[in-house]
Amino acid sequence: MTSPQNPQPAQNPQPAQNPQPAQNPQITALLQQVAHSMAKGAPPGWRLASISARADRHGIGGHGVVNVLANGRTRPGSMRTPKQLQRVFELDDTRADELTIELVVYPDGRFEALTSRAIVLQPQGPGHVYVLRPDVRPPDAGDLQPGPTDPAQAGDPQEAVRLLWAHLRKRAEIFGWEPGRLEHFEDVLPAPWNAEEIEDYERKLGAPLPEDLRALYAVADGDGGDDGARLFDRHIWLAIDQLVSFRHADRWWAAGDSWQYHTLGSARSDGLPRARARSSADRPGWIIFAESTGGDFLAVDMDPAEGGRPGQVIRVGLHHDDGPVYVADSVTELLRLELAALERGDYRCKVPSEQLWIDAGLPQLPGDTIEGADGADGGTDGSGASEPPVYYAHVTGDAELSSLAGHPTLAAVTVRSTEPVSLAPLRDCPRLYGLDLSGAAVRDVEVAARIPSLRYLAMRPEQWRELIERAGPPPALAAAVLADASSGASSPETLAEWAVGLGGDQGDIRYYSGRLPG
Repeated sequence: MTSPQNPQPAQNPQPAQNPQPAQNPQITALLQQVAHSMAKGAPPGWRLASISARADRHGIGGHGVVNVLANGRTRPGSMRTPKQLQRVFELDDTRADELTIELVVYPDGRFEALTSRAIVLQPQGPGHVYVLRPDVRPPDAGDLQPGPTDPAQAGDPQEAVRLLWAHLRKRAEIFGWEPGRLEHFEDVLPAPWNAEEIEDYERKLGAPLPEDLRALYAVADGDGGDDGARLFDRHIWLAIDQLVSFRHADRWWAAGDSWQYHTLGSARSDGLPRARARSSADRPGWIIFAESTGGDFLAVDMDPAEGGRPGQVIRVGLHHDDGPVYVADSVTELLRLELAALERGDYRCKVPSEQLWIDAGLPQLPGDTIEGADGADGGTDGSGASEPPVYYAHVTGDAELSSLAGHPTLAAVTVRSTEPVSLAPLRDCPRLYGLDLSGAAVRDVEVAARIPSLRYLAMRPEQWRELIERAGPPPALAAAVLADASSGASSPETLAEWAVGLGGDQGDIRYYSGRLPG
């Protein structure tokens, strides 16, 4: 299709079935300009071209142009996300912090668009999610897990202090320190606070430190920052006031735990057969005490899972989206492992700068264990314990669904089936918050509206229409997902009709349509 080089603004859209406030003609004109460029760059045999963008005050991002061909295949366009869409965000009157912009143009010159602050194309989900209740957060899988079988701390305060001193003496030997340089902890480490001051910091933390780490802070206030010894696996041992700062700071690495990024059956886990750390992105019981220079941290875990111990050491942060990594059962054990590696000679160093890299074989990824360590099987005790609780199920037929009836711990279910299934067995599952039916044929979709705890529901457009006609949306629904059709993303008109049918904030949904001139 050939379009004029200088398109004129289209008229303001007003879909008859979804009355809305009058649209901003400047936004309509900007969308038409972008649609014109998309049509010009489309390949032969194209059926539609689409763009999905997310704009905020900092800029614009999202997917570039995607062309859908007549045979259903897709081909990426050469046009990047256009700057005109940033101006759309600036002109939008919904006062959104972020704005989704979905734009589609067709070979006959039609274009349509939707803007919304609450509808987002999920990066890894089945389609678009509409956040109906932003005040309701997704359930934390870690909350479903039982607490530790053994609630006693594994650390030993006196042993921790002894191991720290032995560690420093070994460093003195490696680097050839002059006699008298290491007579007291304060000779090479920052001076500690007194017991009352440490107790005051613990009150500010809002949680007690494990006994062994508290004992270490009684002899040194960390290891000196960026230029310090980096005693814990090349991480900076933080001064105690920094523990408080991290405790109350924005835990940015866990910021993606929202409905916009939520998918059922998250693989987040410590990877051990019997979990030691809870399957969370962050928890109040995780107290960061050491940091790397790459956005990762060591934390003492005062809220462990069934196979863990309070005060155990875990890795969290930027590179641990898959789940926390269990490192050692205590700070004491971490020091013991590092000292053993030094005594074996498993290290490398730079003597002039007194830098030391210790190869203690510490776990780096979920599921890693230290060979020969106590409980290296992940905490199984060989007692023939029962199967672990089921939190997430992937089912393919009625027989599997029937086996889940009234399940006490079941939190989320994905159904994939070509033969129609019944949802009746799920009505009395007390913890069921999430259901993905987008890949299933369902006989009684209206049952979803009668699951009292349901917060997240993913379905195809025709399933949503059937549910709304028969029973309406589930009363507690916080996030609805419209699964994209096999031929590509849902159209802006389909998204707008779906959102209105869910009874969300109609003032948030703006639908535009028009034609390219000529």
